[in-house]
Formats: sequence, C-alpha cells, structure tokens
Amino acid sequence: MKWVAVILLVLALLLLWRMMFMGYRSRALRQKKEFPRPLGSRDWKGLRDAVDGVYVSTTDAENALDRIAAHGLGTRSAVSVGFVAEGVGLLRQGARSFVVPTADIVGVGHGPGMVGKWMGREKGLVVLRWKLGERVVDTGIKPRHPAEGARFAEQVEELVRTKDQQKPTDGSGGAR
Repeated sequence: MKWVAVILLVLALLLLWRMMFMGYRSRALRQKKEFPRPLGSRDWKGLRDAVDGVYVSTTDAENALDRIAAHGLGTRSAVSVGFVAEGVGLLRQGARSFVVPTADIVGVGHGPGMVGKWMGREKGLVVLRWKLGERVVDTGIKPRHPAEGARFAEQVEELVRTKDQQKPTDGSGGAR
C-alpha cells in the first residue's frame, strides 16, 4: 500500500512541475508580443571592462515581482557584463546574450535583491534600469566581486551622464 502512495505522490509532483513549466512558457509567449527582442552584439570580442557574475533576471521596473520571461530574459545564467560599441553588453552562458543600447539606459543602482535572488545586503546586486521597447525594465546582476560591481556601476553612471550631456538643448526635445 505504501508504494501506491509513493507512486501517486510522484505523479502529483510531476503534474505540478508540468503545469508550472507550461505556465512559464505561456507567459513568455504572451510577453513576446509586448516586448521586442533585445539587440545582439556584432563583436563580443570587443567586450571591455567586463565583470563576471550571475545574471539574476529582468523585471518590470514598475513591479519588481513581474519577471520578464520573453526572449530568455527571465533565465538565470552566468554572465560577463561590460561595454561594447553599442552600449552595455551582457555575454551570458547557456542563455541568449544581448546588448542594452546606450540610448536606452535610464540608470544604474544597487539593491538587496530581486525576484530570483535575494541577497539581503544593501548593495548585493547591481541593477541596470533600461528601456525595452516602450517599457522600463530592471536587470539584476550579482557580481562575483562586490568591488568590481561598484566600479561597473560607476562606469554606467558616467555613460548616462555623458549621454544626457550630449542631448540637444534647443527646446526641440531632440525630435526632428
């Protein structure tokens, strides 16, 4: 009689796992209509000032618990994050690598965690805020060495400052 209970428990767990997988896949398919596919780099050999760590996830900036599953953005992976000609490059292992164009970077900060990884420390994660289509999203990276993460965040802040200073100030808002 015990073996019947064990078999039923295993079947229930397999069914539950399958339902969770189908729900996540369905979410990714729905979000593909909402979010454009992030750019890839033409030259990953040009990745400079790279910081190794863990890519945690990308979430909606308005709702930190809303993970973006489309285009593999919700997949946790090892990452080397640095700078390429197009902007900030995230060279991921086992998941699709992508580039955040310089024009789309909103800012950078630190946080104690996000959906998928909670550090509990004030500056455990580097959080890159950027525009993906019409929406603003946050991408969390757990650097292997906190000092490298702080250096990377300073470099991104400088990149944002430089970008903001180059915007036209003639009152046209840049539209032509």
